[in-house]
Amino acid sequence: MNRRTRLIFLALSLLLLVIVGRYVSGNFEFLLKEFWFTSGFLLLILLSLIDQPHFSKDSSIFINAVTAGISLLLVNEENRNWIFWLFLGVTFYLAISSYIILWLRNKPLNQENKWLQFFSRINREIGKPQTLFSAFFLWGAINKFGVNSNQFNALLLYWVLFMIFNLPSISKILNGLFEKNIEKKQEFALGMIFGVQSKNTFLVKLFPERKESIKLFDFVEFVYSIDEKRKIRKGMILDSYLLNEQQWIKVLTTKEINEIFENRNIYSEHSDDLIYLIKDVPETEYLDKFIGIITENSTIAKIRFIYNSKTEISEGQLLEVNIQGIKVLYQIIEGVTKIETLEQKNQTGLIIGEAIQLGTWNNEKFQFEQFGWVPSINTPVYIASKIDEPKIKDNEYIIGKIPNTNYPIIINKDTALSHHLAVIGVTGTGKSIFSRNLIRQYLKDENTKVICIDFTGEYLNKFSDINPVKTINEETAKGLFKKIDDIETIIGNNFNRDNDESKKLKEEVSKSIYQEIKTFLNGNNSISIFELPEVANTSGVLTYTKTFFRILFHIAKTEKNFGKRICIVLEEAHTVIPEWNFSGVSDKISQPLLNSIAQIALQGRKYNVGLLVIAQRTANVSKTILTQCNTVISFQEFDKTSSDFLANYFGQEISKVLPNLKFKQAIAAGKALKSSVPMIFEVPEIKEPEDKPKEDNNERSTKAISKAGENDRIENNKYK
Repeated sequence: MNRRTRLIFLALSLLLLVIVGRYVSGNFEFLLKEFWFTSGFLLLILLSLIDQPHFSKDSSIFINAVTAGISLLLVNEENRNWIFWLFLGVTFYLAISSYIILWLRNKPLNQENKWLQFFSRINREIGKPQTLFSAFFLWGAINKFGVNSNQFNALLLYWVLFMIFNLPSISKILNGLFEKNIEKKQEFALGMIFGVQSKNTFLVKLFPERKESIKLFDFVEFVYSIDEKRKIRKGMILDSYLLNEQQWIKVLTTKEINEIFENRNIYSEHSDDLIYLIKDVPETEYLDKFIGIITENSTIAKIRFIYNSKTEISEGQLLEVNIQGIKVLYQIIEGVTKIETLEQKNQTGLIIGEAIQLGTWNNEKFQFEQFGWVPSINTPVYIASKIDEPKIKDNEYIIGKIPNTNYPIIINKDTALSHHLAVIGVTGTGKSIFSRNLIRQYLKDENTKVICIDFTGEYLNKFSDINPVKTINEETAKGLFKKIDDIETIIGNNFNRDNDESKKLKEEVSKSIYQEIKTFLNGNNSISIFELPEVANTSGVLTYTKTFFRILFHIAKTEKNFGKRICIVLEEAHTVIPEWNFSGVSDKISQPLLNSIAQIALQGRKYNVGLLVIAQRTANVSKTILTQCNTVISFQEFDKTSSDFLANYFGQEISKVLPNLKFKQAIAAGKALKSSVPMIFEVPEIKEPEDKPKEDNNERSTKAISKAGENDRIENNKYK
């Protein structure tokens, strides 16, 4: 019987009991004075119909025994025969043994030892209301009226009828008499709840003869019979299945669904566990935000969810989940198809999404903060809501936003420069445009000078609007290369040892480079290009570059950059700082260059010199330099070596996304970012100035550097 039917049966049973009692006793004094009524049958019908209609637990047996013992005190002393003392002994046994079992049990009953199972099951049979209080009732009626009296026979007949009607099969028939035939009489009834997956997810078996057709994401209303508050719930149809030739659906209930209907009831009367279709649904954006529900094997760091939505999602999408009343944000990194077996050969297909935790959003600091718990099973997952536009500081810059959101990725330009930054990605992913735009952001600080190490020849054109110059004048560079070649020839002819002539040439090379760098740092131009004459890592190129970096670092330590902050951009970094097995020349020549740049990487922060390393792959770039980059931004990468290296920065889970990143998508992590967690973001559309003819740039650069350095080219007393 359901709860309403039991209450009706209780009222009818009590009413009939009072009528029979009035008949056998001739008055109503039995209501307060007779043991057979007050302590026997009244307790029997109350406990059978209300408290323990299905089964009794050990705690229920203890309560029954205590109640029975108290009721026995109502028996007059003249009626306390041996049966009375037997009943009293049984109640004492039940009370004591049930209490002991409650203390001893710490596992499900079928997992306890056989003796504990034995006594618990015996107690449940003896102590259930139908057994214990039936005995009280019959004994009380015999004591009062005798076995052969008409009064006893009337009470006995009543007891027999009550016990028959309380049988499960008879109860089911009675339930059908008292309940309305909802399937036929209410046109909007869809089916009945037959299972619960969690506190907010219900399984419903549909009526074959229902009048209303349904589809996914329809809304329903119902009252769940187990809910003591009889709360009217709103739900949404999540999925539909065919099982054992019957159709059933999964219904999700949430606070947000109730809010769609402004917490008002659609139907005035509900039958327990019946699901009613809601036809008129207010206009809502709920289905545009709803993505699915949390499934098994979710952790604090990564959730798994069943994708079940009208809304299309993709890798990098930002999701939100309510955990303990707090909105926690996750970013999609994976999607997996799965077959779920329902019963025997019945199967259904699922898409399981995976998303890593970014944390809660701090709207004052504009950053993510880690959250330390996992969502419950079947918790709804939504598309992240928009946030207020951030107000950033002068030394901050928004490098992009999380895909399909306005959540900003904010970088601290000072930290990015001083603690070094690496930009990694294959050709055609937007890496170079992003890097050049970041350089422009650095240059908004008047005290910042940028030196671009570039062999592509692009930088003079790409920065033509801000008048870049060559760090070393073109004519001077030619002379330097000739001297470097002469030095190598002299040393080679002298058994690989210096002599006075080679030492003098080295000093002249150093002084010339010192003067060129000084001219740039003291001049009006904010960006200069240090061009390499060829792509290959020949010994001459490496010596030239090594000397340049050595002199630059010397100026940083001794002259404090003449009051400036320097950003060194290593474009196509593998040509400047190659990994030893990619250098193409002997370690004896390439290692000093790496050592010179490594000095800047290790100590540059103390002297206001920072690196911006731009490379296609990590495999052929010096790890000594890369590991000193405290911030890494990686666009699409395919090779396993790069993925393995970047996993040290990003973590194994998100690094798996690297091959799947779209154009202008990247993963960022590191000290310069406001949020400490790695995340996927999109670079905004960046428009660069139109290129100007290369000849014009070269001519302008030569004139600019000649004018700026006219007075400084002759003497260099400070350099040693």
